[in-house]
Amino acid sequence: MNGMTFVDMLKISIAMPILLVMSLVIFAQALERLYSFWIAQKMPSAMWERVRDRLEAGDKAGALAIARRDTSLMGEAITRLLGLETANTERLVEAFQVYRQRLSLGLNRRVGLFGTASFISPLIGLMGTVLGIMRAFHDLSAAGAGGPAVVAAGISEALVATAFGIGLAVVAALLYNYFTLTARHRLNTADLWVLEIAQLLENAHGGQPVS
Repeated sequence: MNGMTFVDMLKISIAMPILLVMSLVIFAQALERLYSFWIAQKMPSAMWERVRDRLEAGDKAGALAIARRDTSLMGEAITRLLGLETANTERLVEAFQVYRQRLSLGLNRRVGLFGTASFISPLIGLMGTVLGIMRAFHDLSAAGAGGPAVVAAGISEALVATAFGIGLAVVAALLYNYFTLTARHRLNTADLWVLEIAQLLENAHGGQPVS
């Protein structure tokens, strides 16, 4: 196995090119999700803090003006909630559901790819190893002579497919857990913002729902 080149690894079995393609897809999708999470769909925490400060001061109009200037989905949602005529907790939560679903769809888009890859990558690697071992023993049978040394190199090379598959599965599982947990945290944060808006609006009106 010493001196094995990248091309030699691809020739071990059909599993290696498949795993290579999967690794490229996972890498590209991870970059797309990172861009989406931290740039395209970043939670507008600074905007929310300014909105909350305005609501705590009883300035609903000022809070609405701040939210309108934000172009994110949460900015749009908060603008909608602050513009409701009836602003009790139940009404706000109900009105937010459409935006919550849109946020959830955006955050969880194609994240399942990482979960699928983490499950099937070791199986594909194992398949490559089995095929490699079968080929090694076939070569031994065709030679008609030899011992363990004849197939040792072939078997050790075939095990590369399993190692590659396991490594890819570990990376895919880590990415899946990261994006899943981050998406869940974002949704919980958005829900908390809505509940805080409801509480601040009620406090601004002496504990009575805005109507």
